[in-house]
Amino acid sequence: MKNVLLLLMTVIISLSASSVNDKIDYLANVKELVVLTQKMRGNTNVYLKGGYITLSTISEDRDEVAASLRSLHHNFKIVGFKVDDEFATLNLYMQSLNDVAADLNTMTTFQAYSLLIKEMISIGEKVQVDFFMDELELDQRVSSIMMKNILPLTEQLGKLRGFGAGAAVCRECAEDERYYLQEYIDTALEDLRTFVLEMKSLAGDFPELYSDDIDAHLNLYQSRVRDYLQLVELKLMDGNDRKIDTYDFFSQGTSLIDQTLKYYDMNEIILRD
Repeated sequence: MKNVLLLLMTVIISLSASSVNDKIDYLANVKELVVLTQKMRGNTNVYLKGGYITLSTISEDRDEVAASLRSLHHNFKIVGFKVDDEFATLNLYMQSLNDVAADLNTMTTFQAYSLLIKEMISIGEKVQVDFFMDELELDQRVSSIMMKNILPLTEQLGKLRGFGAGAAVCRECAEDERYYLQEYIDTALEDLRTFVLEMKSLAGDFPELYSDDIDAHLNLYQSRVRDYLQLVELKLMDGNDRKIDTYDFFSQGTSLIDQTLKYYDMNEIILRD
């Protein structure tokens, strides 16, 4: 009993003593976990569809995700037992899914990984609110964009990248696959619109923190995302000729996700200052 009380006291003290940088590092770990799981999901889908992804690549992806989850657990004192338990539960689900992924319908496997990622982002959003609810308005808004706008946008792009690459392997798109691709496109467009508006609003309210050409960069980024979504529509959903290179398509999606994460990094720097 004394040991339990001592552990509880240690956690409470650690929570109150956590620095802003500790909190930012924890959120960065959540972001890393989301991005790594997105990559694993996409590679797994391409592999299960018969693409040139090896089992060793899938194994490496799983090892990276597991390492990211362990890192979150090692820093449990920053968030407390409840959040740590939520990620521990996700870890168990992840291991179980990995064990049966090859035996399931490819659509089922993809959707199952997507549900896990959705929960990761949801937990990250709650943690962000808890971390910054008593901080300055700037810190609240910046951290909110990072977790509530940027991460969800990467997820829609990640879905299109992984799901679309699988369709490209087969050079055909079934009716249910077109339905999901359209759903991902619609959500990506809405998330993109919200993100760009929020970023421009934040840059307008705090112009000293962002470059003078931030609006131009956002407009260019928005155009590139729309081009990628149009590629999905024309080459995967509507086109009779679906000769699109799986790996070029996957790489283009990865490039867009990387460009999206540059805005995460930009805001993280502001948050640390």
